[in-house]
Amino acid sequence: MNKKKISYVSLGCAKNQVDFEYLIGELSNYGFAAETDPAKCDAVIINTCGFIEPAVKEAVDNILQMENLISKKAKLIVTGCMVERYKDDILKEMPEIDFITGVGKLSEAADYLCKEFNIAKKAGQSFRTIINAPYYAYVKISEGCNNTCAFCVIPNIRGRLKSRTMEDIEQEIEMLAADGVKEIIIISQDTTQYGMDIYGEEKLIPLMKKLTERFDNLLFRMLYLNPEGVTEEVIKFVAETKNVIKYFEVPVQHASDKILTKMRRASTRQVIDNVFDTIRKLCPEAFIRTTFITGFPGESEEDFNEICKFIEDKKPDYAGFFPYYKEEGSIAYNYHDDIDEKTKKLRIKKLQSMQKKITSARLKEYKKKEFICFIDKVNDDFEFILEGRALFQAPDTDGKLYVTDGIADNGSGPYRCIINKIAYPDIYVTFLENNNG
Repeated sequence: MNKKKISYVSLGCAKNQVDFEYLIGELSNYGFAAETDPAKCDAVIINTCGFIEPAVKEAVDNILQMENLISKKAKLIVTGCMVERYKDDILKEMPEIDFITGVGKLSEAADYLCKEFNIAKKAGQSFRTIINAPYYAYVKISEGCNNTCAFCVIPNIRGRLKSRTMEDIEQEIEMLAADGVKEIIIISQDTTQYGMDIYGEEKLIPLMKKLTERFDNLLFRMLYLNPEGVTEEVIKFVAETKNVIKYFEVPVQHASDKILTKMRRASTRQVIDNVFDTIRKLCPEAFIRTTFITGFPGESEEDFNEICKFIEDKKPDYAGFFPYYKEEGSIAYNYHDDIDEKTKKLRIKKLQSMQKKITSARLKEYKKKEFICFIDKVNDDFEFILEGRALFQAPDTDGKLYVTDGIADNGSGPYRCIINKIAYPDIYVTFLENNNG
């Protein structure tokens, strides 16, 4: 019997991607085949993000596009955060959708498809199908968030903090390692709060010590480290543990105490300053990534200048800048002292210009300093150029790495290289001779 074919569209963050990978793995276990051409598929599943307005628009655009690409008999299924946030309205507004299911319930899509196509569900546990380059995998250590940031609707969508047990996480990584994964990227909504709900205290460091000691042949990277949780213990652990990548993602969101308070953030400017200073002192080789929201209601020119001064003084190696979006269901939705869109755009443009200079200066150091990289794939446009990322680059956020001189004779890597050209935010590299990674 011919296998039923499914096209998969993954939108949103890495946490959303992990949910989707479990669904894809489950459907593969039931005998469904992945199909990249929607016109040839029996069903399309679009896993959506619903965090902010542009993410919702992207999801809607993808749904409408797929409706025009698939056959009339094909099933159109929408899952994920947008569904969870707008589940009462989606089918009314978009009757072309055949089935929806929200966060934590993606397996219902598999149940629906098995019923529609009269396919028997197989007994036994299915595992994730990794949809990014096979040398790395995200591992979600908890779900949900106990914070009440005024701009955020994630707790409404994904609920309060729900940590996984250490044993469950360890078992997943064991399976990933058996599949050849080389880099484990630890993620959650609020990584440093891991364990508070099930162990009664923060257990990130005990978890990471357990993982890095058992899987000493794997590299580990931690993301989503809110500043109030980045203690000296956390920083020392990263600095002193050989197989932990020296990379800190610390989303600060603002640098003005007035706006941080209004945002209901748990960190003060003093706390944030101390985190950056301590990282630079204890782990000077580390790359620091952060994010800022500008244009939050009531943000004065003086408040904005606090961000500028912070960037000048602390020099984050990478930073993302986002305009504030007024999201229904958030606490800040009821704030009225809005900033106009033109001002938001001008402020972001200035911040991006400042950050470009800082990042470029840091990258220039690696024209004379070797570093490790991995290869994702052959470039889509030029088959003689390989595409990947350095250890100091996180996936999808810090630019790409292109190999212009060297032979990848060790699969995905690792490879030793140096930068020969910077085209912000991307880098072009040369492999070093006798490349053993």
